[in-house]
Amino acid sequence: MDEKDIQYVLGRHLFRKKICIPNVSMYCPGRTEYEADFVYFDLKTQYLTEVEIKTNIHDFRRDFKKKRYHDCKNVKYLYYAMPRSLYEENRNEINFFRNGAGLILIDEIDTDDFRGNIYEFGGFVKRAKPRKEAYPLSDKELMYYLRIGCMKWVNRGNDESRIV
Repeated sequence: MDEKDIQYVLGRHLFRKKICIPNVSMYCPGRTEYEADFVYFDLKTQYLTEVEIKTNIHDFRRDFKKKRYHDCKNVKYLYYAMPRSLYEENRNEINFFRNGAGLILIDEIDTDDFRGNIYEFGGFVKRAKPRKEAYPLSDKELMYYLRIGCMKWVNRGNDESRIV
C-alpha cells in the first residue's frame, strides 16, 4: 500500500460530501509552504481538514522532525491515515505522538488472485481535536482550492493510451 492507494481510498469514501484534493501546496502568509498529502472540506463550513498519510513507522517518526508541523491556519482538523497493520504493530508509539491529531485506518484485503489486494476505508478510529486558531477559507482561498482540486484529479494518472 502506498500514498496514492490511500489517497484513492480517502477520495472514494469522502467525495459525496466533501471536496477532496491530493498533494496540495499549503501557502500560509509569512511562512514557507509545505505539502499536504490530502485535504478535504465542505462548502458549508469552509474549514480544511488535512490528512497526513503514513505507510511505515519511519515516515511517521520523521513527521515530528520537520521544521513545520501542519500549521496552516485554515486547517481546523489534522488526521493521520495509515494501514491498519502499521497502527496495530505500533499502537502505543502512534497514540503517544498523535498529539490531538485524529486517526484514519485503511484496511488491506488479500484477494489471493491476479487482481492483487483491495484497500478499503477502515474508519475514523480517533477523532481530531479542532484547532481553536483555525479560520474558514475566504472566497479567494476557496476558489484556489477548487481550481487546484479540479486540476489534480483530471491530470492524475494521465496515460494517453487509456484516453478514449
